[in-house]
Amino acid sequence: MNGNDLLSRLAALDAAPRTEPTTAEIDREETLLRAVLADTGRPGSAGAVFRRPIVRRVGLTLAGALALGTAVVAVAGGLPGFGGSGPLSSSELASWTGTPKELDTAAAKGSAAGRQCLDLTEDMGTGSPEVSNADIRGNVASMVVTRGSDAVYCLAGSDGSGVAMAISPVEALPADGITLDTYGARGSDDQEFNYVVGVVGLDVQEVVVHDHGKTARATVDNGRMTAWWPDGRPDGLLTGTFTVTFTDGTSHTVPADSLTDHATATPGPVN
Repeated sequence: MNGNDLLSRLAALDAAPRTEPTTAEIDREETLLRAVLADTGRPGSAGAVFRRPIVRRVGLTLAGALALGTAVVAVAGGLPGFGGSGPLSSSELASWTGTPKELDTAAAKGSAAGRQCLDLTEDMGTGSPEVSNADIRGNVASMVVTRGSDAVYCLAGSDGSGVAMAISPVEALPADGITLDTYGARGSDDQEFNYVVGVVGLDVQEVVVHDHGKTARATVDNGRMTAWWPDGRPDGLLTGTFTVTFTDGTSHTVPADSLTDHATATPGPVN
């Protein structure tokens, strides 16, 4: 037997893929790994997940169309086999309101939810924590905690449940620009919720997300927009619309999939 024959036979036993994995296959692998690492087996328990969610990033400007940015994995939860578990309890999610109550930095840091988010993120980053995008929807508070160049989006329930996820730093955008940073779903069944985090330009005054029968008014603060809602899509995909209002009073709307797919769209005026 010559060396080439031996190599050919051994190649047939190689467990490695014969071709490079597709984007969809990479997405599924990342999602499953993240779900396994995040799951504690105890519904409603607090836990921090700092593996940065990655999504396709695109920009929307008043004067221009949507342009594709960087790449490519939407974080999704609610995978089969996790039996209704989630980082927030069903009773906390049931208290959700589409329009949040805003919290100032001092109130957020001093609240039970704020302390919980600070505790969840204490091992992430260096320096004193800065809080932005602090709000309450029903019994659930959410906020962005930044230490140095590291930032985390955190949600905390009044019952001690909660979750935190790493997000990207704020990037420079045109004054009328908006970029999606991350979006997805966590939990499953009646403990599943969707979320979206983005970056906005100076002239963006308000962002409203319409998705899967829910209308969530985002909290816009410190160059970011954040929103979450229950009873969304378990795969975490966005299929509705974003309505963006600017400081000059004009509003534009765009399909959500134009922000998340390899597509170009021109936002039109809101009727």
